[in-house]
Amino acid sequence: MTRDGVRFRYAPSRAVPWLPAALLAATSACSSEGSPPSSAPLCDPPYSDCGGVCVALPSDRDHCGACGRACAPDELCVASACKERETDTGEAGGGQGEDDGEGGGDPEGCGEDRHMQRCDGVCVDTRTDPNHCGRCGAQCDPGRACAGSLCRRTCLEGFTECDGACVDLRADPQHCGACGNACDLGRPCEAGACGCSTEPSEPLDATLPLRVSGTTVDADDSRWPSCSGPNTGDQTFLFTAPLTGTYFFDTRGSNFDTTLAALSADTCAELACNDDDAGVWSRLTLDLIEGESILVVVSGASGAEGEFTLRVTEPRPPMCAPAALEPVVPQTVTGTTEELDDAVDADCDFSGTSPDATYTFTAPETGAYIFSARSASSELVVDVLDGATCDDESLACRYGYEQSSVMVDLEAEQTVLVAVASPGSTLDSFTLDITRAPPCPGTDLGSAVPQTVTGSNEGLPDVIGACFSPFTGGEAAYGFTAPHDGVYLFDTRGSTFPAVLELRRGTCSGAVVDCVESGASPARLAASLTAGETVVAVVDTFGETGDYRLEISEVPCPLIDLGSAAPQTVTGTTADLPDVLAPGCGYAGGPEATYRFTAPADGIYTFDTEGSAFDTILDVRDGSCAGPSIRCNDDVDSSGERDHSRVSLQLTAGQTVVVSVDSHGASGEYALNITQREAPPCPLVDLGSTVPQTVTGSNEGYPDLAIPGCGAGTGGEATYRFTAPADGYYAFATTGSSIDTVLSIHEDTCGGPELACIDDGADSRTLLWLEAEQAVVVSIDSNGDEGEYTLSVSESDGAGTCAAPIELESAVPLTFTGTTRGSASERSSTCGGGGTPEVVHVFTAPEAGSYTIDTVGSEYDTILAVFDGDCSGRQLACNDDAAWDEWLTITSEVTVSLAAGQTIVIHVDGYYRRAGHYELNIRR
Repeated sequence: MTRDGVRFRYAPSRAVPWLPAALLAATSACSSEGSPPSSAPLCDPPYSDCGGVCVALPSDRDHCGACGRACAPDELCVASACKERETDTGEAGGGQGEDDGEGGGDPEGCGEDRHMQRCDGVCVDTRTDPNHCGRCGAQCDPGRACAGSLCRRTCLEGFTECDGACVDLRADPQHCGACGNACDLGRPCEAGACGCSTEPSEPLDATLPLRVSGTTVDADDSRWPSCSGPNTGDQTFLFTAPLTGTYFFDTRGSNFDTTLAALSADTCAELACNDDDAGVWSRLTLDLIEGESILVVVSGASGAEGEFTLRVTEPRPPMCAPAALEPVVPQTVTGTTEELDDAVDADCDFSGTSPDATYTFTAPETGAYIFSARSASSELVVDVLDGATCDDESLACRYGYEQSSVMVDLEAEQTVLVAVASPGSTLDSFTLDITRAPPCPGTDLGSAVPQTVTGSNEGLPDVIGACFSPFTGGEAAYGFTAPHDGVYLFDTRGSTFPAVLELRRGTCSGAVVDCVESGASPARLAASLTAGETVVAVVDTFGETGDYRLEISEVPCPLIDLGSAAPQTVTGTTADLPDVLAPGCGYAGGPEATYRFTAPADGIYTFDTEGSAFDTILDVRDGSCAGPSIRCNDDVDSSGERDHSRVSLQLTAGQTVVVSVDSHGASGEYALNITQREAPPCPLVDLGSTVPQTVTGSNEGYPDLAIPGCGAGTGGEATYRFTAPADGYYAFATTGSSIDTVLSIHEDTCGGPELACIDDGADSRTLLWLEAEQAVVVSIDSNGDEGEYTLSVSESDGAGTCAAPIELESAVPLTFTGTTRGSASERSSTCGGGGTPEVVHVFTAPEAGSYTIDTVGSEYDTILAVFDGDCSGRQLACNDDAAWDEWLTITSEVTVSLAAGQTIVIHVDGYYRRAGHYELNIRR
C-alpha cells in the first residue's frame, strides 16, 4: 500500500485502542539523531535511513541525493539533484511533507515552518503527528510512531509486533503475554495474564431472599453460557455467599425462554448452566462456601430476549409444613409448588430436588382411598406417607404424566401425609382429588378352571399401576381362588391392546407375585398356588383403551416324574408344549418340558442337554415348578460354539428338584442326561499362611458347583483355603493362566459370603484386607473352556486404599493416571460402584473456591465420588456419567466448593465391576 508515493506497511490492530496522547509523547521522545534500536532495517527499499527518518533521496529537498544535503528554499530535488523551482505547485517533486501535497493542510496561521499544516482546524507537524503523518488524515497504525513524515516500521516501546500489528502484550486479550495467546471469551488480559472480569456486572444484595428485575433486550452478548445460544444478550450479576450452604437461583416470572448460568468469579469457569426447569424458566442449585463469589448470567435460549426476574433464596433446611385437610371424601384441593421446598424424599422420584406441596389427611372410616393429582402437560409424583411428618415411611408412590394416582388401605382415624411434586421442576398449579376406591377386585371369579372373562378398560380407574408402570390406563382386577395345589396359567391372548398382567396376593394392595408386559406375544404368567389361596389378577395397559380377554387354566407341571435313577437319559420334543415357566437365565419365550427328580443319595448331580436338536436353556428349581431357580445355564460354552446346556449342583439324599428344558423361543427334539458323582472336598487344597506363594493346576473335569458373583463361571472350580498370617492387605491374582479365569473369594467356607469377585480374563486380580488368622476360600472358575491356571497370593502395601490413599499435589490444574485393576472394593457411593475395585486419592485445596474433578481420558466406564476428610466422611459429590458425555457415557465429572486447606478423598470407581486405566483431572 502507498501514501503520496511512499510505501508503508499496514496491519489492523485486533484489540489495542488508539491512544494519540501516548503515541505523541512517545514520538516527542524520539529524535532524528539516531535510529530506534531494532535488529531489522528501519526503512524498506528504495527509502534510506537518515538519522532515524525514512526518506526518498532522489526527491527529498532536505536529503537530496544524500543524507543532510539540503536544497535551497527555491529549489526542488529532482533525480537526487537540486534544481530551481519552475512553478510553485509542488508537482515536480511530489515529495512528502510539502504544504501543497495531496490532502495537505492550509499553512496559513501555522508559522513559516513548511511542515506545519492546518488539519481539522489545528496546526500539526506532519513529520511527527501519528494522526497526520506526512499529510492530513494519514493515520499510523496503533503502536507505531510518525518520524520524518513516515509511519515507523518498528513498534513503540511497550508494544510488540504480532501478525503485523503492534499490540500491548500486557492488555491485549488476543495476544495476552505472548503473540497468539488468546483469552477465553469474556476474560480480559491483565498484566499479561488472562483474568476474569466481573464487569459489567451488578452486585447482588447478600440479604436473602432477594428478587431483582432486568431485561436482556439490546444487551451485549458478553458471556457465552453452554446452555444458551450465540448472539443472545445477557445480564451478569455478582453474588457473594454470606454463609456456607446451598443456594437456589431461578428466573420464575420471566416473560421469555431464559437460560441461567453460574461462573466462578475468579476464573470465569462455568459451574452450572440450565435452560428449562419449569417451562421457559431456569433454575440452579449451588453449594457455596462463605465469602465465595460467583457470576450469575441471565440469558435467553435460541436468541430469546425480554424482561426477567432473578430470585435467590437463602440456605436453610427444607420446611415441612403440610396443610391439614378435612376428613371428608370426596374432596378436591388445588395448589402449587412455587416457593416451596423439597421436603419429602419421594420413593418414585429419582430427579433429585423437586419442590412439593404437602397435606395431612385423616381417614373418616376404614377402607381403600385414592389420591389422584392432575396437571396439564406436567409430570407428576404422588407419595402417601404413613404419618403426619415428611420423613415417615411411604405407603405408596406413583409417577405419571398429567395424572398420577395411588390407592392405599387406611384404618379409621389413620392419618397420612400426601406429597405432590413434579420431578426436578416446579408445578404452577395442580388439582388433588381424594375419593373412596371402588371395590377391588371388581369381580370374584371363584375357583372355576378353566374359565375366560372379557371386558373393556374404558373408564376404569388407574390406581394400581401393574408392573410398577408410571404410564398406565384403566385396569380391571379379578379375584381368583385356587381349587387345589397346582400351577395356574393366566393368559391375555385375544386382547385388542398390548396388555400388562400382574398377580397380587390376597388383595389389590397385596404383595406382587409376578408381572409381565406383553410384547410380540400376549402377556401371560404362571403361578404355583396352594388349595384355597387367593390372588388378584390385574389386566392393565400403557395408556391404551380397548377390549381385553383373560383366560385362567391349570397346567401340569412337572410333566413327568423321573424318580431317583442316576444315570439316566430321557428324550422328547417341546413342540406343542406350553410356555409356562420363565427360566432363571436367558429370557422366556420357548415352550418347556419339565421333570421332577429326587436325589437317591448325597452327591453331585449333573444335568445336560447334549444331543438336543435346538439351542436349549436348562433350569433347575428347588422343590416344585414355583420354586426358586437354584442353577440355570444357557450355553455350556459362553462363546456360543456349544449351544447345549449343563448344570451341576450338590444335592442331599431325598432332595427334590424340577428340571426344565427351555429355549429362547425355539422348539424341537431334546435329550436330558443325568449323572451322579461323589462330591469332592471343598476347599480342595489348604495353602496355609505362607506369603508370597504361587500354585498352578487345571480345572479340567472339576464340577461346576458355584455361581460367582461376576462372570458366567461355566467351568469347574478349583478351590483353595488361605489363612492370613497377620493383619494387612493381601493380593490374589491369576496372572499367567491359559484360560479366561473368574476369581472369587469367600469368607471361611466354600458357601460363605463372597468377599470379592473379579472377571478379567487370564489376569484376574483383587486386593483384600484380612485380619490375622482370618481364613478365606479362593475359587478359580472359568468362562467357557477349562484348562491350566496360576494362582498367586502375596502381601500388599495397600496403596490406593482408604488406609493408604494416594496423595495428590495441591497445585492445580493437575492430572494423575493409574489403574483400578487389582484394587480393593471398600466403599460404594450413591451413584454405584459396589463390589467394583476403586482407587482412593487424597487432595487438599490450596485455596477457597470451586474445583472440577473429572476422569476424561479413562479407558473404561468410571464412577467418581468425593468424600469429606476421609473414606468415612460425608459424601460431597458423586457422578457416573458426565452430562456432556451422553454418547460415550464413560466419563465422570463433579464440581465441589472447598475451603482453603480442606481435605477431600476422591474415589475413582467403576460401573458394574468395570476396571481399567484411568486419568484423574482436577482444575479450578
